[in-house]
Amino acid sequence: MNSSNYIGLTEVDLDQPIYRIFSLERFFQVLDKKQLTLVKPHLWDDPFENVLLKSEFKTASNETAVFEAHDSVYGQCWTQHAESDAMWRIYSPHKNGVRLQTTPRKLLAALQTNIHEHSELYCFIGKVIYAANENHLKEFLQEINLTATDGTGIAQSLLYKRKEFEHEQEIRLIYSGSDGKCPNNIFNFSIEPNTLFDSIMFDPRIDESLRKACTAAIQNLSCNIKTEKSNLYDLPNGFSFNLH
Repeated sequence: MNSSNYIGLTEVDLDQPIYRIFSLERFFQVLDKKQLTLVKPHLWDDPFENVLLKSEFKTASNETAVFEAHDSVYGQCWTQHAESDAMWRIYSPHKNGVRLQTTPRKLLAALQTNIHEHSELYCFIGKVIYAANENHLKEFLQEINLTATDGTGIAQSLLYKRKEFEHEQEIRLIYSGSDGKCPNNIFNFSIEPNTLFDSIMFDPRIDESLRKACTAAIQNLSCNIKTEKSNLYDLPNGFSFNLH
């Protein structure tokens, strides 16, 4: 695996935990089918996603052109942020979501295992950089070499966002497919959950009976990953005050 497949990540970062919150339904699909799903950026909420690849370019002969790669790249968003009230409320609106934990090294290796030839040219994981404003975003994107022969330019184009999204602390898994040969909006790849995931955490607001039922269902799927419930809203033990 080449170092160029890790964009903006240090050697230490590769084995640090990253996280993603899934709905309960989607979580059990992951365990049952043993697949993760990447999607095309146009399905993400931010209209600035993939803005560079979607833009028109002027060629040396002053002709207008577009990069076909804009419709053949897929991504999945993870975060370095262990948890927060905002993250649970945004990504687990029904109070029953599940947070999975892995590392950048494991996640990229799982994707590359599914790409049998030249995976180093198509599979990347990188840290998102947040631009102070739209002008800075444009400056960052202008410096990207989209024709880089190692494929890094295409991946880098998905690793810049506006400052307003900085709280997400995103790490993105990216797959760049063959131009003109990616009609589907999603790209599934096989995983081994017991190897890929280090822990399973339930939403701190989940109903206790539902949590117990889910834990039993996880075990029935031959999943031996450590499970826990977030204690984000638990009162600390021995929390008391003296009256004056």
